Amino acid sequence: MTKSRSAAGVAVLNGEIYAVGGHDGLQIFKSVECFNHFTGRWTVVPSMQSKRCRLGVTAFNGKLYVCGGYDGCKFLDTVEVYDPVANEWSFATPMNSRRSRVALVANQGHLYAIGGYDGLTNLNSVEIYDHHLDKWSLVSPMTAHEGGVGVGVIPLTA
Repeated sequence: MTKSRSAAGVAVLNGEIYAVGGHDGLQIFKSVECFNHFTGRWTVVPSMQSKRCRLGVTAFNGKLYVCGGYDGCKFLDTVEVYDPVANEWSFATPMNSRRSRVALVANQGHLYAIGGYDGLTNLNSVEIYDHHLDKWSLVSPMTAHEGGVGVGVIPLTA
């Protein structure tokens, strides 16, 4: 990587590792870098439209989705989408809540934004994103208030 990053988001898309946003203790980044394990090299891809650290990021439908985070002044509800074919970022509909340290996961055709911190409290709320409608909806909350939740998806086996 060309930058030392803390609180960056990391996701795998099309077999490549993306390091997204983050900070170095002095500034917050909107830059994005991609590691190709075949060449062993990091390359810079177009930057997000907003700088952010402590964000949620995941691969979904051949694109990178970046949700929430912190820009140094405010906690974010915004969502950016990177299309590697077009090599550009666009905005999707914002989440219902500001979420720093949000867990973001794709499962069964939807994105889930889980927990996080809104600048005042840890959140127990969970949102689901329908990419066909470009809409976030609240679903059943967690039983506890959690910021910085770790999530994963275990595929069902036949």
